[in-house]
Amino acid sequence: MTTRRQTLTLAAAMAMLLPGCASRFKADAEAPTYAAKSKVKVKTNRDDLRQMTITVDHLAPAHRINPAYDGYVVWIRVPGRDLVRAGVLDYNEKRRRGKLKATTPHSNFEVVISLESNTSAPAPTEANIVVRQVVGDNGLMARLRS
Repeated sequence: MTTRRQTLTLAAAMAMLLPGCASRFKADAEAPTYAAKSKVKVKTNRDDLRQMTITVDHLAPAHRINPAYDGYVVWIRVPGRDLVRAGVLDYNEKRRRGKLKATTPHSNFEVVISLESNTSAPAPTEANIVVRQVVGDNGLMARLRS
């Protein structure tokens, strides 16, 4: 018997396959940005690329967490491949919101957001990862961890 959650997950995954359809994914942040809420909106364009809009609300200014921190960096992790830097969140301190638009050819991936002292870092600081959000296939997490 299929549960409602399984049905909704399947519907979201199938929507990723249709050009022009948008899928939305949400995740709560981890320490030290507990109040933050992330949203990832993914839309497939005519060229079969995924256009992502990543928004994080209630996000503390990086320098208030630690004066050494410079900002939040977004990464994309695909099973069997190296982590790729998608960009730096455009942060609005007054609204406490970070936003980034990026594109990827992959239909299944994980969005990772890290707090960095150098926003040009070649890889995320594992201890400073504040958001992890799987986009696409449910079995992706198992493949990412292996």
